[in-house]
Amino acid sequence: MDATADNGHTPPSQGPATDPASADSPVTYRKILIPVSGKTGGRRSTASLRHALALHPEEIVLLHVTDPIPGLVGGDSHRQLLDERRKEATATLAQLHALAEAAGVPVTDRIEAGTVAETIVQVADEIPADLIVMFTDGVDRLEDLLLGTTTERVLRGTDIALLAVRR
Repeated sequence: MDATADNGHTPPSQGPATDPASADSPVTYRKILIPVSGKTGGRRSTASLRHALALHPEEIVLLHVTDPIPGLVGGDSHRQLLDERRKEATATLAQLHALAEAAGVPVTDRIEAGTVAETIVQVADEIPADLIVMFTDGVDRLEDLLLGTTTERVLRGTDIALLAVRR
């Protein structure tokens, strides 16, 4: 039987146990994706990272999604806005990157422009992630009531396991 699931993702390895069905065999994750919003000064993203580190992954990918720059903005203004967003995103990821490195886990930073939930799903599929770890604090806005929270939209858009970290 092929170890790749129907969605094209290889399931997490079952650790050193010889019997994969054994209740004692720990699940290990090769690659964990952590979306980082930068809200609340990084407190929520730090909570997500700590949960991910407790799972002893082989690699962590930190993802910051920026809003796309409207097509009407062009030339030097476009480049300047892009540079500003990249600088802010890099600063947002820096503390988390350092925490993951201090824990001895290889970490990669990704900065992408797009719609948040769809970009998270796209990057998770692309890298491919074994697990997505996201902070969720419930419904914040009217949009969340109508469309669902970002976490709910990611969950509906992917077959990859998702760990939702609450307060």
